[in-house]
Amino acid sequence: MLVIFCILTFVASKIYAGTEQCLPSKSSIENELHRVHIPGLAAIVVNATDVLYSEGFGYHSPLSTQHPIDPSRSIFVIASISKTFVALAAMQLVESEVLNLDNDVNYYLKFPTRIIHPLFPNATITMRHILSHSTGLGSNYEEDFQHGMPGDDFVKTNLTEVVLRYLTSSASWLAKAPGDVTYYSNINAAWGALVVERISHLSFERYVRLMILDRLGIEWTEASYRLADFASRREDIVEHFLYNTSLLATYQQIIPQLNVVQAANSSDWLYLPPYGISVYPAAMLRMSAYSLSIYLQSFLNNFTPRLLKKSSTVDEMLRIVRQEGPADEPDVQYALIWNWRTQKSRRLVGHRGWMPGIAHSMMTNAERTLGVILLSSGDITWGDALAQQVSSTLVNLMDQLFNCYEELALHSSTCFQTVGDFQIMAFVFLLYFFAKY
Repeated sequence: MLVIFCILTFVASKIYAGTEQCLPSKSSIENELHRVHIPGLAAIVVNATDVLYSEGFGYHSPLSTQHPIDPSRSIFVIASISKTFVALAAMQLVESEVLNLDNDVNYYLKFPTRIIHPLFPNATITMRHILSHSTGLGSNYEEDFQHGMPGDDFVKTNLTEVVLRYLTSSASWLAKAPGDVTYYSNINAAWGALVVERISHLSFERYVRLMILDRLGIEWTEASYRLADFASRREDIVEHFLYNTSLLATYQQIIPQLNVVQAANSSDWLYLPPYGISVYPAAMLRMSAYSLSIYLQSFLNNFTPRLLKKSSTVDEMLRIVRQEGPADEPDVQYALIWNWRTQKSRRLVGHRGWMPGIAHSMMTNAERTLGVILLSSGDITWGDALAQQVSSTLVNLMDQLFNCYEELALHSSTCFQTVGDFQIMAFVFLLYFFAKY
């Protein structure tokens, strides 16, 4: 009987039965999302071989029930999770021995003018600095607010020109030498993507398509930086709504080019039409939670063999560069874009992402045996009380998913250890015998 029980328990966990005991109901999760004004969310849990859980909550719009969130179809811009593709591209070039993470980055850029920190002109800036947000770059808000562009207008810009304009402005730099500070920014990721372009002689957009997405079997209609590639499935695009109409004048002042308006027939919601940013590698990849789960599963397998040749390459990518995190997240430690954090007493590695009207998280446990993806239309832009509630809600849901599926994995493992391989094989043979006769 013990054999039968363990086999059935294992099979049940593989087809997701048993989660009722360790996860809240779908309706209770949707009620919690509604409480903090998150219109919709897609959640997926994976291990190295299977999708263990996939569920959509809520709708594409807070004002309509026409399009429920579907983890396989709903297309989100994945925001800063896009940055992890820059790190992977860089490590592919490292394996090909055309990039050394510790060389002067000017060797690869080959611009007429050497890129330097204006306050530390003799300091060497490396790709490792760039990918760990430790170049000494800060925020240049005058430039940052110009990066947003309606629709696909970012394709009309030149990534080289946008990045160089940022890097050659003295206002963009902190009074800290390269390697002496961690300061998270979009421009570091865009700079890293520019290095990939200069080495590969491909646009970063093209590089990601050929060297990552195609190899994972993710078609251009399933993942792209361009809205135009989803023209035949616009109803699948999750657009951006903001729960705070008092901010309308602020948005219209700081980013007038994005045409933020009050949502039709609503006194509570603002609507932000689809847009991009000129530093697109940092934030603008669009895909479903399911497509992103294919990428995350590959990560759980050390990106081998389709994307990387050696598991040790991922170890290098995940090695912490500086113990000190950014000032606003001192407990977050950066490796090469991928970052480590302790969340609900659990050590996690992955990346978060947010933009106006979206808040996401893609994390794995420290052992990289289990991964959780949450793509949501929550808003944490202003860091106010509501933003903190949104963040806490996402953290709590991720913690529940990790707890649930780590527990199921532990129970399955315990069953197999107790029963033994020989008894399992014998039971399977008996099942086959009785089914046949």
